[in-house]
Amino acid sequence: MLELQEQLEKVWKLRQPFVAYHLPQASEVKCMIPHDSKLNYLQHYDEAGFIFKPFKTSSQPIVFHEANSSVFKYELIDTPKVTESKFSIKDDLREEYLNLLRAAIETIKTGKAKKIVVSRVISAAYDLQSPFGLLMKLIKNYPTAFTYVWFHPDFGLWAGASPELFAKTYRNRLETMALAGTKKAKETRAWTVKEETEQQIVTDDILKVLMKYADKVDVAERKTEQAGELLHLRTDLKANFEPKSLGRILEELHPTPAVCGLPKNPAYQFLLENEGYNRQFYTGFLGELNSNVQTQRSSRTKNQENQAYKSIAKASHLFVNLRCLSYSEGKLNIYVGGGITKDSVPEDEWEETVNKSRTMLKVL
Repeated sequence: MLELQEQLEKVWKLRQPFVAYHLPQASEVKCMIPHDSKLNYLQHYDEAGFIFKPFKTSSQPIVFHEANSSVFKYELIDTPKVTESKFSIKDDLREEYLNLLRAAIETIKTGKAKKIVVSRVISAAYDLQSPFGLLMKLIKNYPTAFTYVWFHPDFGLWAGASPELFAKTYRNRLETMALAGTKKAKETRAWTVKEETEQQIVTDDILKVLMKYADKVDVAERKTEQAGELLHLRTDLKANFEPKSLGRILEELHPTPAVCGLPKNPAYQFLLENEGYNRQFYTGFLGELNSNVQTQRSSRTKNQENQAYKSIAKASHLFVNLRCLSYSEGKLNIYVGGGITKDSVPEDEWEETVNKSRTMLKVL
């Protein structure tokens, strides 16, 4: 890992673009460093590289093209010991957020929407010395999440630990998940009707999109998923699809009801008009697009020609950008939010965002 540390410290000092990331439970950390600082936007979803899509549907994903980058893989060993964070932020925008929550609930009660996912940003002065150190803390604390640090001089640094898969593909197989509902891992209470309803809304909307592109969608049983100190309700969905339709599927799935609301258009419009800040990449999606995966037939076969047979398949690993922060020129932003339905209690929703903020505060 020393080599990765030296690599990141070098490009950070030079303000060159980079991304370093760890897939859930993986044994390695990947790093991609573009050969120049040109800002490239994805034109087609058959391109290969690391993409970062903003929340706004009209915004194109930024791409670090694989062919125009140096790509490294480092075995995940000798991770530094993580010390308990002493960092805290004065979070004094409670009344403003409660007013936003009340406005969302009133809008839902008029029938314009069933669910609206509102969010807020917590800001503070900060001096980020080491993206490498931040990444190691993220991996150490959240090994089952997608953890990353990403930087471009035009957008600053983003980092996070997302528990939510947006889309995983291999050849013509696509996997995704519906993740919603939040409670502390230490809580012994049962999931509420509000939380179960919220999660079902997300599942049904994803299923509706996938059924347009697949004859059959496998929907797993709902389960409880732990992400750090929080618990969520999760349903996995799998389907076969035509690879050429990947872009259309992703664009229809984004933003999901888990990060925007339902119906999508009125919920999205409410957020643009009422949230009062630009989410940028928060609740967008990011990750590997069309990476080459080499496969080989079993070495136990008697046919020596088959033993030497290898093929290249395309695979993507994309995650919703949750539990994240951004940093630029001495200013730190932590992004948190929650799904609102007609049964939501504003004070409870405020506490949920406070709990979610600890995911990032813990690594600072």
